[in-house]
Amino acid sequence: MNDELLRILYVGRNNQIATDLQTAFAQPKTIAANGHDAPVAFTVMTNQKTALRLIGAQPPSALWVEIEQRSVSRLRFCETVRYRLPSVVIVAVAKQLPAKVDFKFDGLIKLPVAPQSLWETVAQLKNRRTEHKLHCGPIQLDLATRIVVTPNGHYPLTPKQCALLKLFIHQHGNVIKRRELMEQVWETSYVDDTRTLDVHIRWLRECIEPNPSKPIYLTTVRGVGYCFKIV
Repeated sequence: MNDELLRILYVGRNNQIATDLQTAFAQPKTIAANGHDAPVAFTVMTNQKTALRLIGAQPPSALWVEIEQRSVSRLRFCETVRYRLPSVVIVAVAKQLPAKVDFKFDGLIKLPVAPQSLWETVAQLKNRRTEHKLHCGPIQLDLATRIVVTPNGHYPLTPKQCALLKLFIHQHGNVIKRRELMEQVWETSYVDDTRTLDVHIRWLRECIEPNPSKPIYLTTVRGVGYCFKIV
C-alpha cells in the first residue's frame, strides 16, 4: 500500500470531547502502516447532513461518532453511513455502549479521552483500513459510490449487489457456498429460499459479464454455490 493519509472524521456536538480529541491530534504524529508512515488527518463535524456529504465526496478511513447525546439519532446516522459505505470503520465515542444496541460498531473509544488509548485505536486502523476501490482484472469496484466499471460500461449497484461483488473479489478463485453468501450479505442463515440471491447474481452478471447468458467470470458450482474468477 502506498503512503496514504488516514482520514478520521469525528461527528458529535459535545465541545469538550471534540476539544480533547483535537488536543490529542494537535501534535504531528504518524503510525506504521504496512511498513510506511501514515499521516493522520482529523476532522470534526457537528452536523450529520454535512458529514454525510463529506463522506460521499471524500470517504474517511474511519468514522468516530459521539453517542452520549442524541444516541437514537446518532445510531440512525451510523446505519445510513454503513448502508452507503460498507467499508468504513465506525467507532463509538462514549463512556459505554447503550444497552440493547442493534448496530454493530467496529470499536469503542471510552470517555474521558485518554491520549494513549486514542493513538492505540488509530494504530489499529493500519490492519483494518480498506481501499475504497477494488480491482480484479478489467473490473473496478468503487465502494464509496457503489459504481462498478467494466468493459461494458459503468453501472450503479445496490448495497447488496456491492456487498456481493466485494465478497467475490476478496475471495477471488474460491468457491463460496450459498449459505455463506446469505450469512455475510443478508445476515441470515435461512437458505430454504435463495431466490433473492439468484436474482442478485443475475443482476451482477448483467453488469460484469461479456455475455451474461454465458458467464465466464461468475460461474455456478451446482449444488454448492458460486465462484468468481478472472484468468
